[in-house]
Amino acid sequence: MFVTTTRFSRPSEKFALQHGILAVHRDHLGVWNGGASLMSLAEINGAGQGNARHRTRWKQAYSEYPPV
Repeated sequence: MFVTTTRFSRPSEKFALQHGILAVHRDHLGVWNGGASLMSLAEINGAGQGNARHRTRWKQAYSEYPPV
């Protein structure tokens, strides 16, 4: 398992899948912290990290600074 508070590049996600590594990025970390089991995260391993619209909403909701 590899856990990060940031995002993985697409090649990194692909590498993790090919080598049986559970790659928990910032979006999955929030789900895990909210009570999801590691087994449920394994089911979405390598499923991407949200689209640009999702990332924008996330930044607006959790950014340390207000939107400019």
